[in-house]
Amino acid sequence: MTNGLSIIIPTRGRHDLLTDLLESISADAENAGFDVEVIIVDDSNENEKDLILHVATTHKAKVIRGVASVGEKRNMGAIKAIHDLILFLDSDVKILPGTLRAHVNRLSQEPEDVAGCLGKVIFVGTPTYAWQVIEAMQLPLPFSLYPDLADYVTWGPTAHLCVRREQFLKVGGFDTTMPRYGGEDVDLGFRLTNQGMRIATAPDAVAEHAIETWGTWRLNLRRLWSFGKADYHLLIRHSERSFYDFPTGPLLWLLQTFLLIVLMATKSITPVAALCALGASIAAYHLVYALIKREEGSRLRVHLLGPIIFWIMDFAKAVESVKHGRPMLIFQRIKFHDDFIALDWREIASSAWGITASNVLFLIVILISSIGI
Repeated sequence: MTNGLSIIIPTRGRHDLLTDLLESISADAENAGFDVEVIIVDDSNENEKDLILHVATTHKAKVIRGVASVGEKRNMGAIKAIHDLILFLDSDVKILPGTLRAHVNRLSQEPEDVAGCLGKVIFVGTPTYAWQVIEAMQLPLPFSLYPDLADYVTWGPTAHLCVRREQFLKVGGFDTTMPRYGGEDVDLGFRLTNQGMRIATAPDAVAEHAIETWGTWRLNLRRLWSFGKADYHLLIRHSERSFYDFPTGPLLWLLQTFLLIVLMATKSITPVAALCALGASIAAYHLVYALIKREEGSRLRVHLLGPIIFWIMDFAKAVESVKHGRPMLIFQRIKFHDDFIALDWREIASSAWGITASNVLFLIVILISSIGI
């Protein structure tokens, strides 16, 4: 191993975004003051792999033919890397000047138990409605705010994460049995932490992330479903970080549906009244949640759909839990960080008031219907 920095970029297609990233790396490497190796691990189809190879050759980057698994691509690159420090970057980011030096400086000042360094990711581009909903639900929070809020974190997104190669390989790299997309970065952080290591932050190491890869519902539905599946696997692997959560909206409405079926069977309520009660419950949750979650300058319609983001992930986790014979995990969540609850408090309060309003209105409709008013 030598002093310097090896950059690992997993990709499939995206040669236009990859071009922007490689240009930004080349510009920053000129003034870095140390050797920079770039390794692209690609599994593009026949139509795109030649384009990837061409842009890689232009910027003196190595190309390795990889597999579909992003985690396995990163592992392949880490094994081939020649430097002690490895910087993982996603193909849809580009780095700002000074980023490479910021990572090396931070880790060179830290003891060996600091196994990595999380850089900052800011999202740029046209904010579509789908992106605004994602952003309002704080999914980009680990990317954009963690480096500003803490000197050390339990885990960090591998869109922009630097690690010491020796420590990374010591814990086995990325777990390639995780779902194809999502959770592998959390799992890596937990395993490093469990081995007594830490991940530092470098807020002056900045990458810009293209919103376009998060900008449509189609892209996000697939991503959210995989995130939900990953939650199940994280609960299995890291049960010490699990806790029982408050009931979610879908679980509440499922219980309300069972109650309505009983009431209709005993002719205590009509089918029309039952539908009205369930509809009022769902509407009340979304409206009250959105009103409380809304902040100055934000739009109500963005928050109205917000809870659906988590429910997609919850449903995916539920399916995975039932499929593997562990249904009780449906009611559990992973504690991703120990000291960031203040950032989640508005979400927690909004959800709690939404659940309360949902129950109250549900009971009112049933009561009115049952007494014939």
